[in-house]
Amino acid sequence: MRIVFCGSGPFAVPTLQALIDHHEVAAVITQPARPAGRGGKVRPTPVAEAAGHLGLNAHQVRNINKDDALAVVRQANPDVIAVADFGQFLRQGVRDLARIDSINLHGSLLPELRGAAPINWALIRGLDRTGVTAFSLVDAMDAGKMYVSLETPITPDDTAADLRSRLAGLGAQAVLQTLDLLEREGPAAGREQDESRITLAPPLKKSDGLVDWSAPARDICNRVRGVWPWPGAQSGFVHQQRCVAVAIARAQPLDEAEPGLQSGQLDSDLCVTAGSGRVRILEIQPAGKRLMSWRDFVNGHRCRKGDMMITPGMSL
Repeated sequence: MRIVFCGSGPFAVPTLQALIDHHEVAAVITQPARPAGRGGKVRPTPVAEAAGHLGLNAHQVRNINKDDALAVVRQANPDVIAVADFGQFLRQGVRDLARIDSINLHGSLLPELRGAAPINWALIRGLDRTGVTAFSLVDAMDAGKMYVSLETPITPDDTAADLRSRLAGLGAQAVLQTLDLLEREGPAAGREQDESRITLAPPLKKSDGLVDWSAPARDICNRVRGVWPWPGAQSGFVHQQRCVAVAIARAQPLDEAEPGLQSGQLDSDLCVTAGSGRVRILEIQPAGKRLMSWRDFVNGHRCRKGDMMITPGMSL
């Protein structure tokens, strides 16, 4: 089939590769290059970089609904417009340029977790499975008829970065299966979403990373997994009246807390007391420093029982 592919972020790259391997990619459309990293160097999107390595020119557009971008799509004459991790909304004027349909790849099992951050919220909410869905684009967000959904378990060790990478590969399979389905049956193959099962996954804010040590240990660890690497599970470590800002990268929930300690206090094993249970920190990143093991942090800061982890902004 003849495809126009719209994508920007790393989640979209496996789908682009799969489309090139199995279909005719008539055009690749992506977001403009933007400053990135500490130095602010202007860099193309991961999709633009991948397209270049694969011998394709990626059209960088600020708004796909404007005339210049519409002309690119119209000239490509696509059977299907396929979208993944693009960052722009395709209005009907764009969608109608596809002979069969315009489809989007979403990082959840729709209608669960509609929105911008489904992978993060699947972890934060402690789900034990998630997946990807390829669906027909409509005006409402993530609301179109579904073509293919593929499921994967969430493991106890998954971070958002781990899960995103796995779902990106699964998503490429879902898009290829959707194109096969559309070629055989057309848009009539789509299934309506069950609106009674809708949940939302709004964009992450920096405040979503704040750790509340009065919460259950399992909830804290789910948040740690869901917000790494951004915004990171943010806490303050207090030792001898000094507070060091830290981000917790990996942690493990333990069931029984040591008696007589308040939430946030380190116990005899240098685990952190939670509202119920305790948290064994495995990796941590002090502000402005490298990611390190909890053992290295403990040795460097001479941590001891009674030291505190606090929610940022909390008074000492």
